[in-house]
Amino acid sequence: MTQVKRRRTQEERSHDMQQRILDAAFELLKDKGYSNFATTEVAKRAKVSRGALVHHFATKADLMESAIEHVFNKSLSAGIERAKKVTSSRDPIGAVLEDALDFYFSDYFYVGIDMLISGAKDPGHKDKFIRVVRNYRRPIEEEWLKVMCDSGLPVELAEELLWLTVNIVRGSAIRMLWQNEPKLINKYLGTWKNMVACYLEHRPEPKVAEVRTPAHHEHPFRTNVNTDSGST
Repeated sequence: MTQVKRRRTQEERSHDMQQRILDAAFELLKDKGYSNFATTEVAKRAKVSRGALVHHFATKADLMESAIEHVFNKSLSAGIERAKKVTSSRDPIGAVLEDALDFYFSDYFYVGIDMLISGAKDPGHKDKFIRVVRNYRRPIEEEWLKVMCDSGLPVELAEELLWLTVNIVRGSAIRMLWQNEPKLINKYLGTWKNMVACYLEHRPEPKVAEVRTPAHHEHPFRTNVNTDSGST
């Protein structure tokens, strides 16, 4: 017997259309970049009318901001879930490296960089794009900091190793823009991982008071130097 399918509500249809538009907008940013982004092309790719697109996203800037936030949130959820599954890893640096490589060598990061560089030239868009890209990685890094502390590392040492590891991977990803040498990068990242393992094996035993977990509200990078590893 044929079952009658439940009709979707207007809210469900609207949400589905928004997701299609956002996915299409990100794909266009990935394929053609910020400077060649056109809402008419997004509508064509999403298979919606121009009016429907404007109904959901009134301006081009709103659409680009929402698109990058949309895909970053997907990556954010995956990264936090990965960190929570690791818990007290015997190889926390290896786990952090794997997560950082997944993001910084992905389309998410490269599209974000393009938006930061190109969008920064437009005062009306600059602050919005910086807010989205800058704050995105912080929750993930806070989860990884907790994993590292749970593995027995003093919080200050965990902060330093997390900051260094993330920035080494991010710098390597940026270098790939003009020098595509994945084998060399993998070699150097392996060297870094071995250096950390050697240091941890031979470091002096920490004092009991030194081992603590950061407060929930405390951001992991607290030094006076501008060490915000969550900028992108």
